[in-house]
Amino acid sequence: MHVTLHHYPASLFSEKIRVLLGHLGLAWRSVEIPSIMPRPLLMPLSGGYRRTPVLQIGANVYCDTAVIARGLVRHARNESLFAPGFAAHRVAEWADSQLFRVTVALNFAPEAIGPMMSQLEPAEIEAFGKDRAALAAGGSMQTISPTAAAACLDHYLTELERSLGEPFLFGEKPSIADFSLYHCLWFLENNPVNAPRLAPFAATRAWMERMAAFGHGSVEVSDGEAALADAKREKPALPKLEAQLPPGLSLGDPAKVTPIDYGCVPVSGALVACSADEVIVEREAPEVGRVMTHFPRAGFEVAAADGSAR
Repeated sequence: MHVTLHHYPASLFSEKIRVLLGHLGLAWRSVEIPSIMPRPLLMPLSGGYRRTPVLQIGANVYCDTAVIARGLVRHARNESLFAPGFAAHRVAEWADSQLFRVTVALNFAPEAIGPMMSQLEPAEIEAFGKDRAALAAGGSMQTISPTAAAACLDHYLTELERSLGEPFLFGEKPSIADFSLYHCLWFLENNPVNAPRLAPFAATRAWMERMAAFGHGSVEVSDGEAALADAKREKPALPKLEAQLPPGLSLGDPAKVTPIDYGCVPVSGALVACSADEVIVEREAPEVGRVMTHFPRAGFEVAAADGSAR
């Protein structure tokens, strides 16, 4: 059964998963998707979910890196990523939300985004702007100014520098917190305007080098058509989850799952599993047959078919 990552090179959340794949020593197929919509070969798999990346293991599709990490840990049978528990999970959540906002504000500041945009045609720049506006529409994620973001980053990096006394954030082995923090700083490091912000922090840069050393694992270039064929050929596997159903919903009920921060596109299907950590809906489409689409429980709204939130 193939592990397939649908991603594009500059996506910071994709880098989080690429390095995690390297750490877990997994072989995977790379399907490069456009950085903006439309993505016609991905939508049958994701059900309309439009954030990047999306992970596919056979006919199981994972949306959002929080649940992608869980899916990969199950697949690799390696639970060490979550061993530190609550503290590591909360650092990961902070990095994937607050630190993400900070890095986006800095990399999309006029002086930082200019070099990238200068390589695009005017029509491409317009399409990119419209796509990102649509991605933010209806969400709860607030933007911050580059000046405020710079102050936040300096504060965070100063604290991080003082705390890095071991190889990784919580000891000798990396946890989910390391991967969530790394991809945000990787995003800054790959912008020539913002990379110098990391230079004064020697311990942080050494930690980043240890993370980067995991590499991306064994990668085979593939395409969207092959991914669709994989899903259609395989049968989805339902993991064993400790049931924690939303009030008023039962297994088998029509349901929809929607991100609450950005990219707020609902994905509909039959509710087949729901725990404190993960929610899974089963869907069917001609291009893929029957698939199960996984989401994190936190940060997503589960609603009944009549639209009432649960």
